Amino acid sequence: MRNDFPADDFVIACQSDLEAALKAIVRAHRMVFFAGLPGVGKSLFIRELATVAYAMGRTVHFLQWDVVRPSFESQGILDRYPEHEGVTHPLVRMAVGQWVREAVSRWHRAHANSPSILIGEVPLIGNRLIELAQVHADDAELRLVASDTLFVTPVPSVPVRAAIEQARERTFANPAHPRESADAPPGVLQQLWLDTRALAVEIGAAAPLTGGPAPFDPQAYAAVYRHLLRHRNAATVMVNTQLTQNTSVYDLPVKATDILPTDDEVAEILMRLEREHTTAEIEHKVSRWFQSI
Repeated sequence: MRNDFPADDFVIACQSDLEAALKAIVRAHRMVFFAGLPGVGKSLFIRELATVAYAMGRTVHFLQWDVVRPSFESQGILDRYPEHEGVTHPLVRMAVGQWVREAVSRWHRAHANSPSILIGEVPLIGNRLIELAQVHADDAELRLVASDTLFVTPVPSVPVRAAIEQARERTFANPAHPRESADAPPGVLQQLWLDTRALAVEIGAAAPLTGGPAPFDPQAYAAVYRHLLRHRNAATVMVNTQLTQNTSVYDLPVKATDILPTDDEVAEILMRLEREHTTAEIEHKVSRWFQSI
């Protein structure tokens, strides 16, 4: 990675810190993936980075889990592989992952000589685009380990996380933007954090629970994502202040293009998965996603 960008933790204590960090990211990188759970500020970072990149003359492309996933969730697919309590079916999660690495390679080939930037949203937890953190012998790997590719994990402080959760409850109940109605419900947010904390215990970054629900722990959360991204150029952003947000985080003030699979790509991937694996095999493999890194 270039020496003018921090490879480890850096802190956002005020709005100017955010602006400085985003400018440094844009100057040094062509691909930037924001990794983390729902409810940690990824969407705000994505919007602000896109705004900064556009102002610096970059053409903006998006590759986002929440935008790509619906391409694999037509009514016919959901009839076979429905969500369960708001959680995407394991086969759908695997199908999106089968598509994403080639999508990254294809984007690089198409825009190698242009001032474009690819901004991604990758939850990772629960096999949601975990393929981008895995090491494979393919063309995508060359791009994913390149010095101009960065994975960023925003880590809110406890008060900031509480404010985000409160905002999520409001927008989920009364969405101001179509994408807000598709956000993970508050209950799913809490379960994803509990799953993440269990992983922190597994890697020795947190003590086992002794009773009661586990409050959000920024250090344990950051440790899990450092572990998941240990094969990538990665930075952890400690967010210690509530960032300015006057509109929905999904209201984008600049032009950007989403990278999406075609209907034929979706159909081909689903047919291949159904041909090569039983649903039970896929469910077992997805359940062991943490061991796949």
